Amino acid sequence: MIDKNKLFDTHAHYYSRKFDELSGGVDGLLSSAEFQSSVGCVVNIGADVETSKAVVAQAKKYDFIYSAVGIHPTEAQNVCGEDVEGNLAKIEELLNTPEKRSENKIVAIGEIGFDYYWQPVDRELQYKYFYEQMRLAEKYGLPVIIHDRDAHGDTFDMICQFPNVRGILHSCSMSDEMVRQLCQRGWYISFSGTVTFKNAHKVKAACAVVPIDRLLSETDAPYLAPHPYRGQMNNSLLMENTVREMAEIHNISYEQMLQITNENARRIFSID
Repeated sequence: MIDKNKLFDTHAHYYSRKFDELSGGVDGLLSSAEFQSSVGCVVNIGADVETSKAVVAQAKKYDFIYSAVGIHPTEAQNVCGEDVEGNLAKIEELLNTPEKRSENKIVAIGEIGFDYYWQPVDRELQYKYFYEQMRLAEKYGLPVIIHDRDAHGDTFDMICQFPNVRGILHSCSMSDEMVRQLCQRGWYISFSGTVTFKNAHKVKAACAVVPIDRLLSETDAPYLAPHPYRGQMNNSLLMENTVREMAEIHNISYEQMLQITNENARRIFSID
C-alpha cells in the first residue's frame, strides 16, 4: 500500500548516468533512509529501447518504483532512427501480455511526443513514433506520458486523434486554454520544478486552471530541480518544493496537495 502522505513522483529517470556523480550512486540515493521515509512511489520513465529495459530492471529491484516504457522524440531521431516498426516491437515485447505488464510493473507508455527545440528536427520521424505509440497505448489500454516542447499545437492535434487514449502532459508548458481543453478530455497535467521558477508566469497560470482531481507532481530527475535548487541535480526529495508551490497556487495546504497529487497519480496509473 502506497502511503498517501509521502511524495509520489510521476516522472523520473533514475537510470541516468548523472547519478553516478553521487556518493553511493543511484542505489545509495534510492535506498537511503531519507528517501525511503519521504518518497512513497516513483514512476521511472524510459526514453528508448535500452532505457525502457533499464526502468523495468529498477522497478523489479525497488518495491516503490514502477515503470513506463517508450521512445522519446529526440531519442527517436538520435538513437532509434528509421526502424520504427522494429524498435516499437521491442517496446511491445515488454508489455504484450497482462503477465508481462504485471511482472515488469509497467503502468504507462512514455515518454513519447514531440520536441521541436533541439535542432535539426525530423518532424516526420517524430510523428511516426508518436502516432504508433499512441496506437500501442490504445491497443493495451495504457495511459501515455507526453513530452511536448515547442510543439503545443501538433501535440494537441495528436491527442485529439486518439479520443480513447488518456494520459499525462508531463512538465506542463502549454497555455492555460489548451490545458483546460485537455482536462475536459480527461487528461492529467503534471508540474515539475519549473512551476517554482520566478519567471514561470505561464506555467503558474496553467497550474491555476487545472482542476484539483487532474493535478500531478514530478521531478523529471535528474533535470528541472525546483527553486532554490535550480541548475542542480534533481531527485524526488526536492519535489516537496514543487508541491508547496502548487498548493500555494491553489490556496490549499501542503498536506492537502500532497494527498491530492498522490491519489490522482494512483488513479491514472491504476496503482493501489
